[in-house]
Amino acid sequence: MLIKKFSCTHCGAPKVNSYTNPYVVCDYCGFMIDVDYLAGLQVWKHSQEHTEKYIEMKAKFETNSAKYLKQKNEQEYWKEHYNYWDFYYTHFPEYLPPTVAPGEKYRLFIKAAADMALEAMHKTKSPLTEKYNLAYQNLEYYQENNKNYVKYPSFLKMISAYLELLQESFETIYNNPEYNIMHNVLPEKFHVKMKLSQITQVWLPYLKEKEAEYFLESYGLKYEYTEAKEPHRYELFCESCGKENHVPVGALVCICEHCRQHQVLKKFVTCLGCGCENELPDNWNHHITCKACNTKLRVVQPLFG
Repeated sequence: MLIKKFSCTHCGAPKVNSYTNPYVVCDYCGFMIDVDYLAGLQVWKHSQEHTEKYIEMKAKFETNSAKYLKQKNEQEYWKEHYNYWDFYYTHFPEYLPPTVAPGEKYRLFIKAAADMALEAMHKTKSPLTEKYNLAYQNLEYYQENNKNYVKYPSFLKMISAYLELLQESFETIYNNPEYNIMHNVLPEKFHVKMKLSQITQVWLPYLKEKEAEYFLESYGLKYEYTEAKEPHRYELFCESCGKENHVPVGALVCICEHCRQHQVLKKFVTCLGCGCENELPDNWNHHITCKACNTKLRVVQPLFG
């Protein structure tokens, strides 16, 4: 079969199941592998009516948010941000990190987003904000065959300024113990890539085809394909929602494609040398060492890379 060449940095396995969520999750160990720009774009373009409803809602949010910011009304400002993110992930459930299960974890994730917004309300504007705003204002446009394009050098300056600003804001978030949930549900490198993917969705139509291809490749938003042997799968019904999932043989965990419930499938690895059963520790990575004979055991066998 032909598959996208994703390789899990945690266990080494490839991505073998199809997916619609832009967050690519390992089918074997459940860890996040990457962010797929094209999957995110397909969600955005799936229904014009659906996307326009979101844009309409976002405009109302920005108006209300600006009003409460001017009034210094912290309670309503926080509530507006909480409601916005709740609407966003309800409207686009595909954009919700698969590590965020329904219920309390979801509530804490949305609360963290609103708390971050409130914290930012009291901060002095960073010089990097001004740098980004200036780069945005200085974007240069031109027309060709009745279509509008942005000049590539000015676009790159804007993206560079955006990433600098993003990095600064994320350092504040990910270094703050109050937002520890973010390390668990959306590690920083994936958060950065998701934000880059989102801004790319907006601007890619304004780039010439060759410039767009070069940009996607340069920023790690384009993927290779490779041939791989079709894995054996079995049907597994979710313990939470009861819906069917197709799980590759050897998987350690199943994250339900329908409700995101995590189901542990395997807690032990058998040593091929002595047959001893080894319990998987909490923080294993690629290999574990057999407790009986000290053989190095690969937890999941990769198909490539």
